[in-house]
Amino acid sequence: MQPRSLILTDLVKSYDRRTNAVDHIDLRIEAGEFVSFLGPSGSGKTTTLMMIAGFEQPTAGEIKLDGRAIEQVPPYDRNIGMVFQNYALFPHMTVRGNVGYPLRIRHMAKDVMRQRVDKALAMVGLSTFGERYPAELSGGQQQRVALARALVFEPGLILLDEPLGALDKNLREHMQVELKRIHKELGVTMIYVTHDQTEAMTMSDRIAVFNAGRIEHLGTPTEVYFKPRTRFVASFVGDSNLLEGTAGKGGVVEIPGFGPVATAATDLAPGAPALLLMRPEIFEVVADGEGASVTGNHLEVADVVNYGDSLLLIGKAGGQALRVRVPSRVAAGYEAGGRYGIRWNPANVQVVGG
Repeated sequence: MQPRSLILTDLVKSYDRRTNAVDHIDLRIEAGEFVSFLGPSGSGKTTTLMMIAGFEQPTAGEIKLDGRAIEQVPPYDRNIGMVFQNYALFPHMTVRGNVGYPLRIRHMAKDVMRQRVDKALAMVGLSTFGERYPAELSGGQQQRVALARALVFEPGLILLDEPLGALDKNLREHMQVELKRIHKELGVTMIYVTHDQTEAMTMSDRIAVFNAGRIEHLGTPTEVYFKPRTRFVASFVGDSNLLEGTAGKGGVVEIPGFGPVATAATDLAPGAPALLLMRPEIFEVVADGEGASVTGNHLEVADVVNYGDSLLLIGKAGGQALRVRVPSRVAAGYEAGGRYGIRWNPANVQVVGG
């Protein structure tokens, strides 16, 4: 299985010739990468995937697979594996029949088909399920069959369109681990479409964050989470506090009512508007007077949300809406109506552009 590289150049898709569902996208995916397309519904991520697969025709732009332009190549000649959200299994075929179908339409020899189907089923942990029918399987097992079918003809590129969306939380997390294991084992290139940021953060080498038909940020999970390039990315990925203020000297930003906030940014022009990202987990709740030398403020709590492993304190500090997350092990006694001291490390404050 030889991993394949992919280059999208100025890719456009419009259904009405007025509005672009995909709006001039440029993207390079290296052979063997796991890249997630992350974004809300209608952001263009699935349309982009469908153009790569060949089920949608670009309005403009170029798609190159291993350096070869494929816009005019039909889907069945692109040799790309595809896993759909609804699995798309044939109900009248057994598991073996479903997995072997791509080999049968390629007129592969029966002994080779049998070996490849056995190998694919073993890879997804379904070696003993070959004679069952889809209706006899759980949702997670059906998803594994769909994945085996995409792997069986040994494509160098596999596309996955929100394949775990119908699964419950525990099974979805288990399948995330399995997908990453298979990716590492095979070294195949994978493109994964999702609106679930946890999936994208868990599995990806890089994440392309889509919004309104464009890619607003392409980077590693760490880069996308800790150094988002735009307001949209900062608000869409993870929980966030976005505070607007005015830049002062030495990287300090003055937030109305909240006060001065030191940042690590050294290129802020004094007097210019600045947008700060302060993730809820960067705060520490402290007793009044504790840590007087550390930047701090007070949070007036309006609501408390219990997540089991943590508490989310929702309220205001200096008139600014603020969300503060604290581990459950130190969260005893926090309640709505309380007023608590908070502090943070200036190094964890990010200045967001766009």
